Order: sequence, then structure tokens, then C-alpha cells
Amino acid sequence: MRKLILFIICLVITPFSFAEQQLPVEDELIVAYYGRPGTSSLGVLGQYPIEELMKKIKATADEYAQITGNKNVVPAFDLIYGLASSEPGRKKDYILPLSSKKLMTYIDAATKNGFAVFIDLQLGKMTPAEAVKPVLKYLKYDNVHLAIDPEFEVKDLNVRPGKVIGHISGEQVNEVQAVMTEYMKANNITDNKILVIHMFTHKMVGDKKSIKRYDQINLIMNLDGHGSPNLKINTYNGLYTTDASNKVAGGFKLFFNEDKPSMMTPGQVMGMDKVGKIKINKAPKFINYQ
Repeated sequence: MRKLILFIICLVITPFSFAEQQLPVEDELIVAYYGRPGTSSLGVLGQYPIEELMKKIKATADEYAQITGNKNVVPAFDLIYGLASSEPGRKKDYILPLSSKKLMTYIDAATKNGFAVFIDLQLGKMTPAEAVKPVLKYLKYDNVHLAIDPEFEVKDLNVRPGKVIGHISGEQVNEVQAVMTEYMKANNITDNKILVIHMFTHKMVGDKKSIKRYDQINLIMNLDGHGSPNLKINTYNGLYTTDASNKVAGGFKLFFNEDKPSMMTPGQVMGMDKVGKIKINKAPKFINYQ
């Protein structure tokens, strides 16, 4: 219930505020399924064999392509790589990394089938820049991108992940972009990469005005809380304003089981159809399902 309650809090806080030079992602729509391979309780991605999963994701992506007329809809895996744990573990960072073998299974399948891959990083005791360093090597694959989830960040706290709602700063977002950029330049990676930042309260990403634009990084702020369609739309519109949409790309997350009384349809997510008397004003560029 925590995310539902926090959505209500979001309605009374100020919208996104970003530096003027921040630009949206290129003209494509990404439709991803989220989760941890082999762990059914952590999202739909862990609930099906990879071949069956790809069919489901592709069918959902095709539905968005059909209703929008967008020929550039990309299906994607959104994998939890760094998983926050209640135990500190050997490195005392409260993070359980996904094995390279398991990750490569999804990267290989994605490469063969035209999917994108998002390596999703929960933080525990690590800073965002520390969390991304072990996975920078996967950026050599054209279809691989990164995501940061501040929810379980407890860097300077004497509590385990999950006891408080974590947060990061705009400057820490810049640090991740800088680390990615340096690695890409050193390894002659010329493709643009996407960096997704998850949040379900405004305070999860502080000092947004300090966030800079990096030439090869397309930044997406993904609103990932669950709740009723009306609540989610009001929250998204309240935070992701017309002004914000001119500076950073928006993301929208849906939950198969937690969104009550029903999950929004693709038409409602894209702002083409109303929910009651309201609708999404600025369509997201990144949509992920859990």
C-alpha cells in the first residue's frame, strides 16, 4: 500500500523542474516488462519462460503501435539487476546482483529479436555512480540501457532497504551520466543510451534544476507508483507538465495486479482515451509493466 499512499502525497507538491537544456528522448516509444528473472514475486518478467515472455511483450508493443500509428515502438526487457536485500551480504551493500550468465541470456535474446534491455539498479548502500560501474561493460551492446531506482537507497542511514523511501540528487544523476559518457567515449560507443530514473514521489529526485544534458544520454523520468487510474493520471499530469515535457521524457508504469479497480488501457496511457472525465495530457515515451 505504500506506493498508493505516496501517490496521494504527490498531488500536492510542485511539478518537475529541470535545467532548460534538458531534452526529451528521440521519437520512439518503448514498451517494457519489468522484473527479476527467476523470481515470480518481483514482476511479470520473472513469471514466464523467455520465449513466452517475448511473445507477450511483443503483443503489447504491437497494440501500442496499432493505436498510435507509431512505427517505432520498441519492445523491451526491464530487468532488476541489482536487487535490494534485507541482509547486508558479503560486500555490505545490501544488494544481490544478477549473474552475468542470466543477464546475457536476455541480452542475447533481445539482440536476436529486436528488443531493448534496461539494466535496472536498486541502490542499497551504493551511490548511483557506484551501482552502474559493474554494468557499464554491457553498454557495448547497441540495445542495452540503464535504469536507477532510488526507492531502496539507504547510503547514509543505519537501516536496511525498505525501511524508508530512498532518494537521490540531481547531481548524482549527473554523476551517472558522466560515468556513462566517459565509458562510452573510452570504448568508442557512438550510439545514444537511455538512462531511466524511477520515482513515485517528487522528493525521490532532489534538486532537479541541477540535472544537465549529456550529448549521448537520453534521460527519462519514470513515474512508477501503483493506484487507481484516476489517481495515477492526476499525479502524472501534476508532475509531468507541458513545461517538463519539453525538457525530459516521461515514463509511466502499470501494475497488472496492484492497479485497482483496473489497469489502464494503452489508449488511456497514451492520452487518447479518457478515464472518466480526465486523461493524460502528455503521452509518455517509456511504458513499463510489472
